[in-house]
Amino acid sequence: MDLASERASLSGESQVGRVLVFSVDDGLFSLHLDWVEAVYESRAVETHRVRVERGPWRGFLLHRGDPALCVDLREAFDVAGVLGETERSAYVVVQSGGYRLAVGIDQVAGVQDLDLGAQTPAPSSLLRDGGIPVGHVVQKEERMLVVLDPHRLLSGARRTSMEPIWTRAKAYAERQAKMNETWQVVCKEPSAESIKVFARLCGRNGRPRGGAAARTVLKGLDGGLSSDSGSVAERIVSEIVRIAGSSGTGVLDIDSDSGTQLGSVYLSSGRVIDAQHGSEWGRMALRSLLAKSEGRTSFRERDLAQHPVRISESSAATLISSLEAVALEQRKRRAR
Repeated sequence: MDLASERASLSGESQVGRVLVFSVDDGLFSLHLDWVEAVYESRAVETHRVRVERGPWRGFLLHRGDPALCVDLREAFDVAGVLGETERSAYVVVQSGGYRLAVGIDQVAGVQDLDLGAQTPAPSSLLRDGGIPVGHVVQKEERMLVVLDPHRLLSGARRTSMEPIWTRAKAYAERQAKMNETWQVVCKEPSAESIKVFARLCGRNGRPRGGAAARTVLKGLDGGLSSDSGSVAERIVSEIVRIAGSSGTGVLDIDSDSGTQLGSVYLSSGRVIDAQHGSEWGRMALRSLLAKSEGRTSFRERDLAQHPVRISESSAATLISSLEAVALEQRKRRAR
C-alpha cells in the first residue's frame, strides 16, 4: 500500500486494512502490514555500530544485506531526554523515506484487521514538517491505538543529521557483503591473497579477532611459524600448513610436555577432516586443542579412507574460524 492510499484510508474512507500491532512502553502502536519488511527478536539478530568523527555511536542491523538504522520511539518522539534509554525485545523493519529503520518495540500483539471506515481517526498531536501528523489515533478494544506513518517517524532535522551515519552504515554493509563473498572463497579454494583480503575486511568491520586469526594463518603460509616454538595454537597451525603443503594424510598428535596425549587432528590429502579431544570431536575438539597452554606436535602417516569427515571446509577456513572462536571465549572468561 502506498502513502497516498494510506492517507485516503485515514481520512475516513471505508476500508479494512491489516496492521501489525505492537507495544512500546505503555503505548499501543501499529504499522500497516504492507510497510513492514521484517520483525527480528533482539537476541536473534546482531546489531552493529558506527559513528561520525567523535559523535555518538549509532546502532543498525543488516536486513537482506542492507542496513536498517535502530530507532527508538522515545528518541523519535523527542522524549528520550525525559524517559531515558531502554532495551527493546524486538525490532520492526520499515522503509522511511530514503532510509530503512529498525524500530525498537517491546512486544508484538499480532496482525489485526483495522476498519477505519467504522470510526474517524484523529491525527496525533505530534506533527512533522508541513504540519503532517506522525500518525493517527483510533480506538481498538477499549485502548487507544496509534497508526504510525513510517515516513513521518523522523523529523526533517533528525533525518538530515542521520545522513552521514547512513552513509557509514551502507559502507559497512558493502564491506560485509565483500567479506562474506571472500569467506566463501577461503572455505573452498583459499589463497594467500583471499585470506589477506578477509583479514583486512575483518579489521575494518569490527572483527579484530577474526583478522588476527587470518593473519596467524597467513604467517604460517609464509613460513613465519614454527612447530617447536611460539604458542600451542601457532605450533598446530604451523604443522597443519606444512602437512597441507605436502598433501599429507595422517594424524597430527598433540601431547602435553609430560608426554600425555591431549588429542589429535586428522588430515586427508592435506585437509583437516576431523579432530579429537577427550569426548569432543570435530570443530569443538580443534578449538579445545588450539586453546591449550602447553603441547607438542608430531605427525604420523595413516590411511584415513574410512574415517568420518566431520569438517568440510578448507583447512585455512577451519583454522581461522577456530582461532577466532578461541579468542572470543578467552575474552569472555577474562570479562567474568
